[in-house]
Amino acid sequence: MANAFQSTRGVQNEEIIDWRKGSVAEGCRYRATKNPNLEILTFLGDGRNPTARLTAQSLDKQAGCLASWLSKLVQPGQRVVLLFENGPDYLIGLFGCLYAGVIPVSGVYPTDFGSRQRFCHIARDSQAVAVVGCKNVLSVFQKECASENLKIAWIPVELSEKGQGYFYAPRDNEQDALIQYTSGSTNIPKGVILTNRNIIFNLTQQGEELGYARGDVGVSWLPLSHDMGLMGSVLMAIGAGGQCVLLPPEKFLEKPLNWLHAISTYKATLSGGPGFAYEMCLNAVDESVTELDLSCWDQAFIGSEAIGKDMLDRFVEKFSAYGFRDAAFCPCYGLAEATLLVSAKPRGTERIAQSFSRQALLVGTVETTDNPADDRVLVSCGKVIADTDVVIIKNEAALSRASEMEEGLIYIHGPGVAVGYCGYGSETPTHFCYQGKDYLATGDKGFFVEDELFLTGRKNNEIVLNGFAIDPEDLVFSVSEKTSYVSQHNATVFLQGDIDPVPVFVCGVPHDALSHAADVFQDIQDVLYDKFRIQKGYVYFVSPSALNRTPSGKIMIKDTKAFLLENPKTILREMEILPRSAQGFRIIKQEKH
Repeated sequence: MANAFQSTRGVQNEEIIDWRKGSVAEGCRYRATKNPNLEILTFLGDGRNPTARLTAQSLDKQAGCLASWLSKLVQPGQRVVLLFENGPDYLIGLFGCLYAGVIPVSGVYPTDFGSRQRFCHIARDSQAVAVVGCKNVLSVFQKECASENLKIAWIPVELSEKGQGYFYAPRDNEQDALIQYTSGSTNIPKGVILTNRNIIFNLTQQGEELGYARGDVGVSWLPLSHDMGLMGSVLMAIGAGGQCVLLPPEKFLEKPLNWLHAISTYKATLSGGPGFAYEMCLNAVDESVTELDLSCWDQAFIGSEAIGKDMLDRFVEKFSAYGFRDAAFCPCYGLAEATLLVSAKPRGTERIAQSFSRQALLVGTVETTDNPADDRVLVSCGKVIADTDVVIIKNEAALSRASEMEEGLIYIHGPGVAVGYCGYGSETPTHFCYQGKDYLATGDKGFFVEDELFLTGRKNNEIVLNGFAIDPEDLVFSVSEKTSYVSQHNATVFLQGDIDPVPVFVCGVPHDALSHAADVFQDIQDVLYDKFRIQKGYVYFVSPSALNRTPSGKIMIKDTKAFLLENPKTILREMEILPRSAQGFRIIKQEKH
């Protein structure tokens, strides 16, 4: 193995792969050469105990062996879908593709609801010629997708254990390295084309912004098929020379405190996820919580969806007794189109939350307020990472830039920003030229205050009523402050009706919690009356399984709306919000006992 690497020095003077020259595959070979016995992945298959381990040397060897098989079956530059659950096999499949010079396509988690349809869409949309996965998973998908007439080769990852071949011919720095499909929370999943340069740049910035260095331990339960799960955990560990402790997502969802136990057991310095993950830990009941020691947790990143200050405060209040520190919270902003990270709170600083006028934000202006009846508290997502430019566009048609303290749409430019989409997404214009630079439209809304980036919501999710643009996250957060039965994890809002649309507040609750429905409804109605001046609408109480989710667990608003309209029997109770003058509510549908 040649030892000449395209390396440079990081901010801590450590040797790292140079994002201007190197490749992701080179990062793996570098780690195998410098730290061959480093356990880069510890997999807790049952949520608590190690069931598989992977060293840098073992990954390199198996990736090279798989690549030798792939090189005989797939042409360089062709696309191959990764079909893996969390575990070492995903990494072997990923790097096997990278070593072979073929382009891995990520975005399917086999056990997710709707994974068959998602797989077929991604295979067609990306024009993949093959799929690599574990033999048992391939067998199931091949049988269930037979009617789709997919013209692809089914390649078992177990080939990496056979033979002594080793192949290594990765693509160049500026060539396509990976296609990462978006979660599809607001639209059809789109394939983001990422180059080696995009990925290595973003991994470098994550290491510098989050302070992740050699010897550090990270814990993740996020699917590796998701951008935050892949870029924010395992690839960063390989790049920095750290260790990733990985759980299956289902083991977190079954028992959220498995996540915190892993952090405590392995003395992890870095771990995080969407806001709902922290919310689930708050609601979890587990006597073994007394064994936790979270004092090691330096960077608790939180992103992927809106961040609620009240939830952060409650998490600190509950888990400070086990060593968790408020300063550990690292609110951040990112998206697959930027590889991952765009902005983050600098390590060791205090998180920033500020009160803004809700009425002003409803019409797109930004004003601070100390009036509790009108305040919308937003948590800053920190400062933009190095070499990256973020602009707020007030008027898309005129491409006029917003001033500070003025809300608009977020556009980004930088070395981590993808060149575009493949397939379906390639038909949609996503870039525009501003002052000689190409900027990517994120679809997110926000504004700057003293270089701190504040997010307000997604443009596609807005609820427009009486000329006001209301963010569903704001509605949910406002209600969650009044009742513990509503949270970011179990509630959403959408509009229903074409001529005279009204809001529908959907709350997923266990059947035994329906006895509290009248009280929860009253809390929802009061918030809609008092804070949003909404005088009519509906509240649906549904089974938690009726909330359609992305692979990372976020609620998909459009899919949930379509599902409920097509399957009205899943609505356990439907209550109508009447104008305040009518005093009360009307039960339209009640579950049958």
